[in-house]
Amino acid sequence: MLHDGVRLNIAVLVKTVPDIRNARLQIRERDLNLSELSMTINEQDSYALEEGVRLKEKFGGEVLVISMGDEARRKGMTQVIRECYAKGADRGLMIIDEKYSSRGTAFKASLFAQILAQEKPSVVFMGSQSADTSSSALAPMLSELLSYNHASLITSLSAESESKFRVTRDLEGGIQEELLIDAPCVFSTQTGINTPRYAALSKVIMATKKEIKTVQAQEIPGVVDAELKQLKFPEEKKRDTLFIQGTPEEEAKQLLEQLRARGIIQR
Repeated sequence: MLHDGVRLNIAVLVKTVPDIRNARLQIRERDLNLSELSMTINEQDSYALEEGVRLKEKFGGEVLVISMGDEARRKGMTQVIRECYAKGADRGLMIIDEKYSSRGTAFKASLFAQILAQEKPSVVFMGSQSADTSSSALAPMLSELLSYNHASLITSLSAESESKFRVTRDLEGGIQEELLIDAPCVFSTQTGINTPRYAALSKVIMATKKEIKTVQAQEIPGVVDAELKQLKFPEEKKRDTLFIQGTPEEEAKQLLEQLRARGIIQR
């Protein structure tokens, strides 16, 4: 999806999270009381940004960073986006939503999908999870809404071309999987996939002068507002479990009797 003369259009979703180091937390209603906390970029999103900037440096194009939060997070989001500018991002978009703390992942995915459908990026990066909620659900939801290819928990990425990427991702039990993914695609990155760069002081100063576009969530059309109405556990499954005990010979005899009684074997 390369268009408008841009060789590679890249989007990075960055989340502003509370910096809880050496801080005392206070819970207010369903959210954190942020008045006593400073805000910082979600650690795993730093790795996602680095991957995006590296792709831009290799193929050309631009990096758009997008962050979402309420007014209490505005100052923190501004600082985070300017940090991304200093590290190589080209454009920044801040989404303000006063109901942010009560929004579920489905709503956020719907909102990001509407924006990205307009931007038409070839690649979307984000951290595999955030420090505050750790749901790891946004990337697969977003890829489904956009009809993009998707790989989560990636630990390495090699671009074979502007539209074909070889990635390695973590599976359960310490197993790793290697995939060849075509653009357009959504990737969620693991900590350690790269070494995020430090921003030079000159670039930090230049970043303070760059514009950050701001939009209100309610102004974005087509967003599905699916709020949580009720939460309950599924009904517990009834298990018909028989424990067989005795010597190996006795256990074998009991097992054979049970298999015959249940019609699993005929003799």
